[in-house]
Amino acid sequence: MYENPRMPLREISRRLGISRQAAHHRLQALAKMGVFKNLRAMVSFDYRGGFLVAIWGRSESTSVASCLERLGKSKLTYHVLVLGGNVLFVEGGLTRMSDLDSYVRFVKDAAEMPDPSVGIMCYDDGINPLTTVEVKESFVTLSPLDLKIMAMLQDDARKPVAEIADAIGVSAKTVRKHLTDMFSEGSMLFDWLWDLTSGEAMLTLLFVKLRGGADKVKFARRLLSKDPVHLICPTSFSNIPGLLIVYLSSEHMRDIRKLLRWIAKDEDVLTVTPNLIYDERMYWAEDMRATEAVIRSSKKVGKKTRPGPKAN
Repeated sequence: MYENPRMPLREISRRLGISRQAAHHRLQALAKMGVFKNLRAMVSFDYRGGFLVAIWGRSESTSVASCLERLGKSKLTYHVLVLGGNVLFVEGGLTRMSDLDSYVRFVKDAAEMPDPSVGIMCYDDGINPLTTVEVKESFVTLSPLDLKIMAMLQDDARKPVAEIADAIGVSAKTVRKHLTDMFSEGSMLFDWLWDLTSGEAMLTLLFVKLRGGADKVKFARRLLSKDPVHLICPTSFSNIPGLLIVYLSSEHMRDIRKLLRWIAKDEDVLTVTPNLIYDERMYWAEDMRATEAVIRSSKKVGKKTRPGPKAN
Protein backbone atom coordinates (compact mmCIF):
# COMPACT_ATOMS: atom_id res chain seq x y z
CA MET A 1 0.00 0.00 0.00
CA TYR A 2 2.90 2.38 0.68
CA GLU A 3 4.36 1.64 -2.73
CA ASN A 4 1.05 2.04 -4.57
CA PRO A 5 -2.26 2.46 -2.72
CA ARG A 6 -4.18 1.49 -5.89
CA MET A 7 -2.39 -1.85 -6.11
CA PRO A 8 -5.01 -4.48 -7.02
CA LEU A 9 -5.95 -7.05 -4.41
CA ARG A 10 -4.68 -9.85 -6.64
CA GLU A 11 -1.21 -8.23 -6.68
CA ILE A 12 -1.24 -7.64 -2.91
CA SER A 13 -2.26 -11.25 -2.30
CA ARG A 14 0.38 -12.53 -4.75
CA ARG A 15 3.18 -10.61 -3.05
CA LEU A 16 2.12 -11.65 0.44
CA GLY A 17 1.34 -15.23 -0.50
CA ILE A 18 -2.20 -15.07 0.87
CA SER A 19 -5.68 -15.24 -0.65
CA ARG A 20 -7.47 -12.20 -2.05
CA GLN A 21 -10.10 -12.64 0.65
CA ALA A 22 -7.41 -12.51 3.36
CA ALA A 23 -5.84 -9.40 1.82
CA HIS A 24 -9.25 -7.71 1.62
CA HIS A 25 -9.97 -8.62 5.26
CA ARG A 26 -6.68 -7.16 6.47
CA LEU A 27 -7.22 -3.92 4.55
CA GLN A 28 -10.63 -3.58 6.17
CA ALA A 29 -9.12 -4.35 9.58
CA LEU A 30 -6.43 -1.68 9.12
CA ALA A 31 -9.09 0.86 8.14
CA LYS A 32 -11.21 -0.10 11.16
CA MET A 33 -8.22 0.31 13.50
CA GLY A 34 -7.72 3.80 12.12
CA VAL A 35 -4.38 3.14 10.43
CA PHE A 36 -5.85 4.04 7.03
CA LYS A 37 -8.28 6.83 7.77
CA ASN A 38 -8.70 8.05 4.22
CA LEU A 39 -7.01 7.39 0.91
CA ARG A 40 -6.86 9.98 -1.82
CA ALA A 41 -5.01 11.31 -4.83
CA MET A 42 -3.31 14.69 -4.92
CA VAL A 43 -1.01 16.77 -7.09
CA SER A 44 2.44 15.58 -6.08
CA PHE A 45 4.69 17.77 -4.02
CA ASP A 46 7.50 17.36 -6.55
CA TYR A 47 5.20 18.54 -9.36
CA ARG A 48 4.66 21.73 -7.38
CA GLY A 49 8.40 22.16 -6.89
CA GLY A 50 8.37 21.53 -3.15
CA PHE A 51 10.61 19.94 -0.55
CA LEU A 52 10.11 18.58 2.96
CA VAL A 53 11.90 19.95 6.01
CA ALA A 54 12.07 18.23 9.40
CA ILE A 55 12.36 20.24 12.60
CA TRP A 56 12.73 18.37 15.87
CA GLY A 57 13.59 18.96 19.49
CA ARG A 58 12.29 19.00 23.03
CA SER A 59 9.19 21.08 23.65
CA GLU A 60 8.97 23.00 26.91
CA SER A 61 5.18 23.18 26.65
CA THR A 62 3.05 21.56 29.34
CA SER A 63 0.38 20.73 26.73
CA VAL A 64 1.37 18.76 23.65
CA ALA A 65 -2.21 18.98 22.39
CA SER A 66 -1.97 22.78 22.35
CA CYS A 67 1.32 22.55 20.43
CA LEU A 68 -0.30 20.33 17.81
CA GLU A 69 -3.14 22.81 17.37
CA ARG A 70 -0.76 25.75 17.01
CA LEU A 71 1.48 23.89 14.56
CA GLY A 72 -1.58 23.16 12.41
CA LYS A 73 -2.24 26.89 11.97
CA SER A 74 0.57 27.09 9.41
CA LYS A 75 -0.39 25.93 5.93
CA LEU A 76 3.14 24.53 5.63
CA THR A 77 2.85 21.98 8.47
CA TYR A 78 2.43 18.49 7.02
CA HIS A 79 3.03 15.93 9.75
CA VAL A 80 4.01 15.89 13.44
CA LEU A 81 5.27 12.97 15.52
CA VAL A 82 5.07 13.10 19.31
CA LEU A 83 8.03 11.26 20.82
CA GLY A 84 9.09 10.40 24.34
CA GLY A 85 10.61 13.10 26.52
CA ASN A 86 8.25 15.73 25.07
CA VAL A 87 10.18 15.68 21.78
CA LEU A 88 8.27 16.78 18.68
CA PHE A 89 9.31 15.83 15.13
CA VAL A 90 7.66 18.31 12.75
CA GLU A 91 7.57 17.91 8.97
CA GLY A 92 6.76 20.92 6.82
CA GLY A 93 6.19 21.18 3.09
CA LEU A 94 7.89 24.21 1.54
CA THR A 95 7.99 25.39 -2.06
CA ARG A 96 10.60 28.13 -1.57
CA MET A 97 13.90 27.93 0.32
CA SER A 98 13.30 31.54 1.39
CA ASP A 99 10.42 30.29 3.56
CA LEU A 100 12.70 28.07 5.65
CA ASP A 101 13.86 30.62 8.23
CA SER A 102 10.37 31.96 8.91
CA TYR A 103 8.92 28.44 9.19
CA VAL A 104 11.64 27.37 11.64
CA ARG A 105 10.84 30.45 13.76
CA PHE A 106 7.14 29.57 13.61
CA VAL A 107 7.80 25.99 14.79
CA LYS A 108 10.06 27.20 17.62
CA ASP A 109 7.30 29.48 18.88
CA ALA A 110 4.32 27.18 18.25
CA ALA A 111 6.00 24.10 19.75
CA GLU A 112 7.89 26.02 22.46
CA MET A 113 11.03 24.36 21.13
CA PRO A 114 14.03 26.57 22.02
CA ASP A 115 16.80 24.51 20.40
CA PRO A 116 15.51 22.69 17.30
CA SER A 117 17.45 20.61 14.81
CA VAL A 118 16.61 21.30 11.16
CA GLY A 119 17.04 18.82 8.32
CA ILE A 120 16.14 18.97 4.62
CA MET A 121 14.64 15.55 3.93
CA CYS A 122 16.19 13.75 0.97
CA TYR A 123 14.15 11.37 -1.20
CA ASP A 124 16.31 11.16 -4.32
CA ASP A 125 19.41 9.49 -2.87
CA GLY A 126 18.41 5.88 -3.60
CA ILE A 127 18.30 4.87 0.07
CA ASN A 128 14.76 3.51 0.05
CA PRO A 129 13.42 2.00 -3.20
CA LEU A 130 9.85 2.85 -2.15
CA THR A 131 10.49 6.56 -1.58
CA THR A 132 13.21 7.27 -4.12
CA VAL A 133 12.01 9.80 -6.67
CA GLU A 134 13.53 11.05 -9.88
CA VAL A 135 14.51 14.70 -9.69
CA LYS A 136 13.04 16.49 -12.71
CA GLU A 137 13.38 19.98 -14.08
CA SER A 138 9.88 19.80 -15.53
CA PHE A 139 6.84 17.55 -15.62
CA VAL A 140 4.28 16.78 -18.26
CA THR A 141 1.52 19.34 -17.79
CA LEU A 142 -1.65 17.99 -16.26
CA SER A 143 -4.40 18.09 -18.86
CA PRO A 144 -8.05 18.97 -18.07
CA LEU A 145 -8.89 15.27 -18.25
CA ASP A 146 -6.05 14.42 -15.83
CA LEU A 147 -7.48 16.94 -13.37
CA LYS A 148 -11.02 15.56 -13.72
CA ILE A 149 -9.73 12.07 -12.97
CA MET A 150 -7.76 13.34 -9.98
CA ALA A 151 -10.81 15.19 -8.69
CA MET A 152 -12.76 11.91 -8.76
CA LEU A 153 -10.11 10.38 -6.49
CA GLN A 154 -10.18 13.08 -3.80
CA ASP A 155 -12.45 11.10 -1.50
CA ASP A 156 -11.27 7.59 -2.37
CA ALA A 157 -8.11 6.83 -4.32
CA ARG A 158 -9.16 3.18 -4.73
CA LYS A 159 -12.33 4.11 -6.60
CA PRO A 160 -12.88 1.65 -9.48
CA VAL A 161 -11.81 2.76 -12.95
CA ALA A 162 -15.25 1.95 -14.37
CA GLU A 163 -16.93 4.29 -11.88
CA ILE A 164 -14.56 7.13 -12.79
CA ALA A 165 -15.08 6.52 -16.51
CA ASP A 166 -18.87 6.60 -16.18
CA ALA A 167 -18.79 9.82 -14.16
CA ILE A 168 -16.64 11.82 -16.58
CA GLY A 169 -17.86 10.26 -19.84
CA VAL A 170 -14.76 8.53 -21.21
CA SER A 171 -13.73 4.91 -21.63
CA ALA A 172 -12.23 2.85 -18.83
CA LYS A 173 -9.19 2.31 -21.05
CA THR A 174 -8.64 6.07 -21.27
CA VAL A 175 -8.93 6.50 -17.49
CA ARG A 176 -6.55 3.63 -16.88
CA LYS A 177 -3.95 5.09 -19.26
CA HIS A 178 -4.10 8.56 -17.72
CA LEU A 179 -3.81 7.12 -14.20
CA THR A 180 -0.80 5.06 -15.24
CA ASP A 181 0.83 8.06 -16.94
CA MET A 182 0.30 10.44 -14.03
CA PHE A 183 1.51 7.91 -11.47
CA SER A 184 4.59 6.78 -13.41
CA GLU A 185 5.49 10.32 -14.47
CA GLY A 186 5.23 11.57 -10.91
CA SER A 187 2.67 14.34 -11.23
CA MET A 188 0.09 12.52 -9.09
CA LEU A 189 0.69 11.24 -5.59
CA PHE A 190 -1.43 8.65 -3.82
CA ASP A 191 -1.52 9.50 -0.17
CA TRP A 192 -3.61 8.65 2.86
CA LEU A 193 -4.38 10.10 6.24
CA TRP A 194 -2.85 7.36 8.35
CA ASP A 195 -2.20 6.85 12.02
CA LEU A 196 0.45 4.25 12.62
CA THR A 197 0.07 4.58 16.37
CA SER A 198 -3.47 3.17 16.04
CA GLY A 199 -2.01 -0.15 14.95
CA GLU A 200 -1.10 -3.10 17.13
CA ALA A 201 2.66 -2.53 17.19
CA MET A 202 4.91 -0.08 19.01
CA LEU A 203 6.52 2.42 16.65
CA THR A 204 9.97 3.82 17.39
CA LEU A 205 11.89 6.51 15.52
CA LEU A 206 15.61 5.78 15.33
CA PHE A 207 18.20 8.51 14.87
CA VAL A 208 21.23 6.75 13.38
CA LYS A 209 24.55 8.61 13.12
CA LEU A 210 27.09 7.10 10.72
CA ARG A 211 30.85 7.42 10.74
CA GLY A 212 32.51 9.84 8.32
CA GLY A 213 32.83 8.42 4.81
CA ALA A 214 30.21 5.70 5.35
CA ASP A 215 28.04 4.84 2.36
CA LYS A 216 24.56 5.65 3.65
CA VAL A 217 22.84 3.91 0.72
CA LYS A 218 24.64 0.62 1.35
CA PHE A 219 23.97 0.89 5.07
CA ALA A 220 20.27 1.55 4.54
CA ARG A 221 20.01 -1.37 2.13
CA ARG A 222 21.64 -3.59 4.76
CA LEU A 223 18.95 -2.52 7.21
CA LEU A 224 16.15 -3.30 4.79
CA SER A 225 17.64 -6.67 3.83
CA LYS A 226 18.16 -7.58 7.50
CA ASP A 227 14.54 -6.98 8.49
CA PRO A 228 12.26 -5.38 5.88
CA VAL A 229 9.20 -6.01 8.05
CA HIS A 230 10.18 -4.16 11.22
CA LEU A 231 12.61 -1.56 9.80
CA ILE A 232 10.75 0.96 7.64
CA CYS A 233 11.49 4.03 5.52
CA PRO A 234 15.13 4.99 6.18
CA THR A 235 15.50 8.67 5.28
CA SER A 236 18.53 10.94 5.09
CA PHE A 237 19.01 14.70 5.13
CA SER A 238 20.78 16.67 2.42
CA ASN A 239 22.20 19.17 4.93
CA ILE A 240 23.21 16.72 7.70
CA PRO A 241 25.74 14.19 6.38
CA GLY A 242 25.78 10.89 8.20
CA LEU A 243 22.36 11.14 9.85
CA LEU A 244 19.47 8.83 9.02
CA ILE A 245 16.08 8.36 10.60
CA VAL A 246 14.47 4.92 10.50
CA TYR A 247 11.08 3.71 11.71
CA LEU A 248 11.13 0.52 13.77
CA SER A 249 7.79 -1.25 14.22
CA SER A 250 7.31 -4.22 16.52
CA GLU A 251 4.77 -5.71 18.92
CA HIS A 252 7.49 -6.96 21.26
CA MET A 253 10.17 -5.08 23.19
CA ARG A 254 12.54 -8.02 22.82
CA ASP A 255 12.50 -7.56 19.04
CA ILE A 256 13.22 -3.85 19.42
CA ARG A 257 16.18 -4.52 21.72
CA LYS A 258 17.51 -7.20 19.38
CA LEU A 259 17.41 -4.91 16.34
CA LEU A 260 18.94 -2.02 18.27
CA ARG A 261 21.87 -4.23 19.30
CA TRP A 262 22.32 -5.39 15.71
CA ILE A 263 22.29 -1.84 14.35
CA ALA A 264 24.70 -0.59 17.03
CA LYS A 265 27.22 -3.30 16.08
CA ASP A 266 27.27 -2.27 12.40
CA GLU A 267 30.72 -1.07 11.40
CA ASP A 268 29.34 2.16 9.95
CA VAL A 269 27.26 3.17 12.99
CA LEU A 270 28.55 5.64 15.58
CA THR A 271 25.34 5.96 17.60
CA VAL A 272 21.72 4.88 17.39
CA THR A 273 19.16 6.75 19.49
CA PRO A 274 15.64 5.30 19.74
CA ASN A 275 12.57 7.31 20.69
CA LEU A 276 9.12 5.78 21.05
CA ILE A 277 6.33 7.41 19.03
CA TYR A 278 3.13 7.62 21.04
CA ASP A 279 1.08 10.06 18.98
CA GLU A 280 1.04 11.78 15.61
CA ARG A 281 -0.96 14.32 13.65
CA MET A 282 -1.35 14.65 9.87
CA TYR A 283 -2.29 18.00 8.34
CA TRP A 284 -3.78 18.04 4.86
CA ALA A 285 -4.98 21.60 4.56
CA GLU A 286 -2.23 22.95 2.30
CA ASP A 287 -2.02 19.82 0.15
CA MET A 288 -5.77 19.89 -0.37
CA ARG A 289 -5.78 23.60 -1.18
CA ALA A 290 -2.92 23.15 -3.63
CA THR A 291 -4.60 20.20 -5.31
CA GLU A 292 -7.93 22.00 -5.55
CA ALA A 293 -6.22 25.11 -6.92
CA VAL A 294 -4.52 23.12 -9.66
CA ILE A 295 -7.74 21.33 -10.49
CA ARG A 296 -9.68 24.60 -10.68
CA SER A 297 -7.14 26.53 -12.72
CA SER A 298 -5.64 23.70 -14.81
CA LYS A 299 -2.31 25.31 -14.00
CA LYS A 300 0.42 24.90 -16.63
CA VAL A 301 3.50 23.67 -14.80
CA GLY A 302 5.21 21.36 -17.25
CA LYS A 303 6.54 21.96 -20.74
CA LYS A 304 4.50 19.39 -22.63
CA THR A 305 0.82 18.56 -22.61
CA ARG A 306 -0.45 15.00 -22.54
CA PRO A 307 -3.22 14.74 -25.15
CA GLY A 308 -6.74 13.93 -24.04
CA PRO A 309 -8.95 11.31 -25.68
CA LYS A 310 -9.99 11.74 -29.27
CA ALA A 311 -13.56 12.77 -29.89
CA ASN A 312 -15.88 9.96 -30.90
